[in-house]
Amino acid sequence: MVDPLVPLRIRSAPHARAAWAEGLRVQWPASVVERAGLRGCVDANGDLRIPARRFDVDAADVQHLRERCAFTDRPPASARLPVGYRVVPGWARAIVASAIGRWNRRRVDRWGAFPAWPLDLSADALDDLRDGEDLAPRPAPVVVTHDIDSSEGLVNLVDRFLPLEESLGARSTSYIVPCAGSLDEGRLHDVIDRGHEIGVHGYDHANRTPFAAPAERERRLDAGRAFAARFGAAGYRAPSLLRTRPLLRDVGARFGYDSSIPTSGGLFPVPNNGCATARPFIVEGTAELPVSLPRDGMLRFLGYAPDRILDLWIDCADRIASARGVVVLLTHCERRFSGTPSMLDAYARFLEHVRAHPERFAFSDPARALAGIA
Repeated sequence: MVDPLVPLRIRSAPHARAAWAEGLRVQWPASVVERAGLRGCVDANGDLRIPARRFDVDAADVQHLRERCAFTDRPPASARLPVGYRVVPGWARAIVASAIGRWNRRRVDRWGAFPAWPLDLSADALDDLRDGEDLAPRPAPVVVTHDIDSSEGLVNLVDRFLPLEESLGARSTSYIVPCAGSLDEGRLHDVIDRGHEIGVHGYDHANRTPFAAPAERERRLDAGRAFAARFGAAGYRAPSLLRTRPLLRDVGARFGYDSSIPTSGGLFPVPNNGCATARPFIVEGTAELPVSLPRDGMLRFLGYAPDRILDLWIDCADRIASARGVVVLLTHCERRFSGTPSMLDAYARFLEHVRAHPERFAFSDPARALAGIA
């Protein structure tokens, strides 16, 4: 039987570790709310005033909440086709996704119920009710990443995105599809030589690897590992952010970390998916770096304008910093995503916001952002 979630708004939190969560809307399992003795602290409006005492909340409670919607176990239509879905041109796929997104934009209560869209920090707030030392304030690591799904994306990355990042003191990590066609190795080496990083973006972006039989899944991941060895890639990100427990177990045996689970996934790849945390954690023995900001593709498909996307990125990043999380931004360099002048300008202004607030943010790479996770 599924443990129902209780929607709450934290009105007061006297504990230093959880003080950042005052005013935050969260959803916690009913069994945890009862066991911790919090039911009597909730008024008729769902407002929770947390008393100044110890709570019966443990690491397993936090883990279960993070993993409640963290996996996409049912293959989407794109993974069930007899041929790879990428035979359909990218522009045509974008038109279909935009039509679906705009139709569902005002139905957020259906596809973004939990984790809540565009940001849900329920697991982090619950974690901070546990016993533990107060954590010293520190700037939130900001990890900027790109999913490079095409040759156009790689060209735009090198020619347009990297110079912008370098001018603002940032270095990015780009996840490359290793087995979908010929690779421009000269540009890949240029990325590395300029101080940026490369990661592995699945196998051929056909969305089949997470759902493949064990031997086939391992074959695909081993091919990605061979690419990683050639280019010094440490991390893995699943295409379309499709992930299963078996996939993450196999990823952990081959790569230094995974970054395939969004904090709040929204409508895509499936409704109501994500881990409700902006903090790195261990899942299936694998270090996980959650994609904590709303992704550019999701926002474009929902019909958000670049200025509105920038506002969302800044607002979510500021809240993640208050929660002692890690800001992870995923963009695509193709024109149908962030490769237009207006989207590139929004991206630049986001990086400028980060640089302008060194007390709140610090550009980071995945390894530093993952340091010290348990």
